[in-house]
Order: sequence, then structure tokens, then C-alpha cells
Amino acid sequence: MPLAGLKRTSVLCLVISLLAIGVGKAQSQSVIKFSTEDGMTIYGTLHLPPSASRPVAGVILFAEPQWIVRSTLEAYGRNLAGKYGMAALTLDFRGNGNSVNGKLFEHFSPEETDNLQLDVRGAIQFLSSQKMVDPKRIGIVAVGVGTNYALLEAARTPAVQALVLISGTLSDRARNYIRLREDVPILCLAGRDDKEGFREMAEAFYLTKNKNSYIILAESGHGTGMFSRTSGLADQMTQWLAENLKGVGIESEVSFNAEDGYPLRGRVRLPDLASANSTVPGVILVHVANHDQDTYYSLTKDLAKKGIATLTYDWRGKNRELDDPRGHFGVTMSREDREKGYLDTKAAVNFLASQKGVDSNRLGIIGATAGSQQVFRAAYGDGRIQTIVILTEENLTDAVRSYVTTMDVPVFFIASTEDINTERGSLSDITRDSYLLSKNKHSQLLLYDDAGRGSEMMKTKPELGPMIVRWFAEKLAK
Repeated sequence: MPLAGLKRTSVLCLVISLLAIGVGKAQSQSVIKFSTEDGMTIYGTLHLPPSASRPVAGVILFAEPQWIVRSTLEAYGRNLAGKYGMAALTLDFRGNGNSVNGKLFEHFSPEETDNLQLDVRGAIQFLSSQKMVDPKRIGIVAVGVGTNYALLEAARTPAVQALVLISGTLSDRARNYIRLREDVPILCLAGRDDKEGFREMAEAFYLTKNKNSYIILAESGHGTGMFSRTSGLADQMTQWLAENLKGVGIESEVSFNAEDGYPLRGRVRLPDLASANSTVPGVILVHVANHDQDTYYSLTKDLAKKGIATLTYDWRGKNRELDDPRGHFGVTMSREDREKGYLDTKAAVNFLASQKGVDSNRLGIIGATAGSQQVFRAAYGDGRIQTIVILTEENLTDAVRSYVTTMDVPVFFIASTEDINTERGSLSDITRDSYLLSKNKHSQLLLYDDAGRGSEMMKTKPELGPMIVRWFAEKLAK
């Protein structure tokens, strides 16, 4: 069926009706309904875990238009809530099941079909509005033509952090979204005998650049009908959602001040394991001079999956308003203020150490190029810092020498041999010299031949991110 452009409609008005139909030991279950922007009433079932000390991730499961109704999905919703502690919302698209709205889907025009995207939008807003749900961790499971509209809505909604596409049918616009959003993992499912579904899902998997994306070929069947024909397939889907949605923890915007009063902004990501009764280690991530905290966005998720809290922040003078009197780093900021950047790192260490659920005696830091100087100056004499990762040491200063020769802390040095600075020479040689001075016998050096510089190496060498995660997991273990 041809896919027409999205019709703009009125502002969404949610009409929530919670009609309790039963509460089990593992989770609660309620029938809900909401109104879309164009006035359609969409029905679903909301499954919630029994209790949670923090907001939980949420998953929306759409029944396939003109194929199945949401009752087929209820078992998966109960499993996500009861076993994995996530909220789950199962839904019928307009024209299907309880959401017919006076016209069956099979009679929809192309323009009416395109309005399925409004159902996705309304579902995201409904689930995000629930008190128990973390509005920044929403996943979507869609089947058939519904996959197209799940992708299109995810393109405009940062809250969507994971997608499951089953026997999908995608437009060029949806494929372009897959190309552009490297930060969103996608799980693709298709039956071996469903040639069209297999072709679409194989292309979607080819287009996604996220390292956590995955494709599963079922023995046979189409859509959720595959689950009854391939043992363990449904469990694979729910486990993948738990890992890539629940597992990334809760991210919060934070602000704090350096000891000289300079205001800083950042993001804390806490694994679900972090609590007053169960503390986790933490890592502070220091970006390079020409980047900002978003450099480490994917790495914070991977660390959270290993039960490690993280704090990213922008250096003083980064991402400031144009009229900020303190100036912009590298543009109008004074040299005196720039050289106080290590105070930002010290403040970041103190802030993460103070967070509930973080073990203040199991902290690590990662720094890159110019940021490495801030790391070593801030970490010197701080016994809470148990390990450091350096992505290209660009200057063997007194601060670096003092730290690596006196502090018995393992440091993982990484650089690339072709990396030459016109003023300082080979940065790989500087990195190697820093490593050779290290007092700790567990320090390591990794030299590439063609990786680039600093945090850019994590893009050119995809294996580097997992290596860094493993390093912190091992060195910060109890």
C-alpha cells in the first residue's frame, strides 16, 4: 500500500480511562483508552510492575493492522511487567480490534493509513505520562505496516530508545531514519519463509549502525505468529528489550559548581541496581577541547549495562549562551579560566561520589587529549579514584609525571601511531612515555596504526568501546 505524507492535526488530548480488570501477584493490568490528535479513540491494556523505587522503562506493543488484535500480545506485556519490571502497553491500531472507530483498516485510504503515526504518537505520550514510567526510556514493538509508523514517530521523539520491528514494511523516509539514528538499537525479526518480510528486515538491519542492533530469523511464519513456531523467540525479544531499555539506567540532567563557583551542567546515568542498599561504581567522562559531553553518550549506556554509574559534563565555557559574560572556551574565555578546567573535573568527581547508590570509593575517570591534563590534576591525591583511561596523551606535563610515578593506580593508555601534533610531535610517543612512567604494574598501553585521535578512536575502532567498558568493570569490581 502506498504511503502518503503525514496529515497535521490538532493538539493531542488524552482521555484516560483506567478500568481495572485484575491484579496479579507479579503485576497490575488495566484497560485504557486515549484520544489521538485527530480524535480517534485507541484502546489498550496497561501492564505495570507491582512497585518500583524509581521510574521504570516502558514498552509499547502494537498489534498488526488487519492481522491480529492486542489480546495476542497480552502474555508478552505481562512478562515484561512481571519478570523484567518494565511497564508494557499493548494496543490496537485504529481500524482494528476495539479501536475500529467506525471504519475497518482494510477500507482505509493511503492518507488514512498514514494517520497510524498519530496512534504511535498518542501511545508514547500516554505511556510517558504514567507516574511510574521513565519518560526518557520508551521502546516500541511493531509488526507489518505498523513498523513504518513506529520508525517515523521515533524519528521525532527522543524518548524512543529501542525498536523491535517484526515482518516490517518500510518507506524510504523510515529507512532514512534508520541511517541517521545511530543511537537507537533495532531488533529485526522475520520468518525464513516470509520472503518480503525477510527482505525488508534484512535491509533495515543492514542500515542500522548501532552495535546493539540484531536480526533474528524464525523458522517460519509472519508477525507474532512466528513466536508459536520458534521456541524461545519471544523470550529473546523480551530479553533484548530489557537489556537495551531497562539496562541503560535512568539519565538525569544535573548542575553543580566548581570550587571557584563556576556553574557546570551535565548528565548522571544511574543503573537500576543503584540504591541505598546496593551501591555501584561510578565513572566520570571528560571530553576533549573540541567536543562536548555528548561524545560519550553511547558509552554511558554501555557502562550502565554493566552496573556502572556515569557522569558526563561540559567544560567551563562549553555550550553556553552567546551573551554569557564568562566567555566561550577557545573563543572568548580567558587563559586563566581555561587553566582552571581541572576544578571542573574535581567537582564532577565529588558530585558523582555524592549520589545515592554510588560507591564513592570505587570511581574511575576517562579523559581524552587536552582533557587528560584535567583528569590527572584532579585525580592526584584522591584515593577514591581507582583507575583511569586516557585516549591520547598530548602533553607529558609535570601533572602527568607526578600522577603516574607516585599514584599506584592502573591507567589504560590508548593512542594511534599516525597521530602527529605539529608542535609536540608524535602523540603516540608521548602516550607511550606516559605509560612507561606508570608506577602500577597493571597499567596497559594500546597503540593503533590508523585510529585517529582522542575519543574519535571509539568511532574508527568499534571494538574500543567494549574494551573500555570491560576495563572499568574489572578495575572497579568489589
